[in-house]
Amino acid sequence: MSQQQSVLPPRLRLIEIVSAGWISAAVSALADLGIADHLDRPRTAAELAALSSAEPEALSRFLDAAAAAGVLTAEEDGRFALTGVGAVLRSDSPDSMREMCRLTGMEEFARTWAHCAHTARTGAPAFDAAHGRSAWEYMSDPGHADFSTAFHRAMAESAAGDTVNARYDFPEGAHVVDVGGGRGAMLARLLTEHPHLAGTVFDLPNAVRGAAELLADAGVSDRATVAAGSFFDGVPTGGDVYLLSRVIGNWNDEDSVRILRRVREAMSPASRLVIVGHMPTADDRTHYVRALDLYMFVLLQARLRTPEQYRLLFEQAGLALSRADLRPDAESLIEARPV
Repeated sequence: MSQQQSVLPPRLRLIEIVSAGWISAAVSALADLGIADHLDRPRTAAELAALSSAEPEALSRFLDAAAAAGVLTAEEDGRFALTGVGAVLRSDSPDSMREMCRLTGMEEFARTWAHCAHTARTGAPAFDAAHGRSAWEYMSDPGHADFSTAFHRAMAESAAGDTVNARYDFPEGAHVVDVGGGRGAMLARLLTEHPHLAGTVFDLPNAVRGAAELLADAGVSDRATVAAGSFFDGVPTGGDVYLLSRVIGNWNDEDSVRILRRVREAMSPASRLVIVGHMPTADDRTHYVRALDLYMFVLLQARLRTPEQYRLLFEQAGLALSRADLRPDAESLIEARPV
């Protein structure tokens, strides 16, 4: 809690909390307009409006809101500049979050959060109540290709390649199967960093659309294959390492066990399963962890899990926890082996 928050009267502090969504919507709009890409140097609202086809006076209000949130700085001469936080909105940032910010500003998210009380009352996902079907069914509908594309771009942008590259020792010559790997951004990074590896990206047909091109652009297509299907039906065999990055956290316990069982069926006795994601401790009350856990529950009836909760899932799927590399301020990595 900041000093300002601690001294605000309760009513003002509550207003600050409930109005946070308005600021995040403004940041999403700026991401959609590509404002950060035009801030290679400080610019006025009028300059930015001309570059992004926006209305100058209206845009200035959004820029002021972003400055109040610490995304931009508002200089005395009327120009705006990026802060360290705002720099992550640039498309060319290695840590870019532009696509994620655009995604959270889409109508589908707004309608979902408008139904979040439904989740509190029933335990059922608000997304289903808002859209009449699950998020996965919705994205499989060709009529919602814009949302599906935005979702998979956001997932590719935030692929946890650094977590795996820096903290997991892949066996020499191993074949990695990236289960639920979307367009292959994670696999491309792994194969680029580890020339001795080969791999397969596996996901639903609409999710892997464009994966072959992405892998070719990364220069790893000679060591990579693309497979389409549902991990509820089966997973490609022949993998030495099966990777589930930010996958199990998207599903409830029953479905998670189904996924893990399909992976277990594909594994050889020597195969390993690596899971990457946020894994809080049971008493973690930090803002980000609680917000992310609520997001998963409202959208998907899913949850963030502790290592102990993963261990219990593994037991039901014929797996055993063999390693845990836990990071309270970053994504964690755990390994399981067949039993």
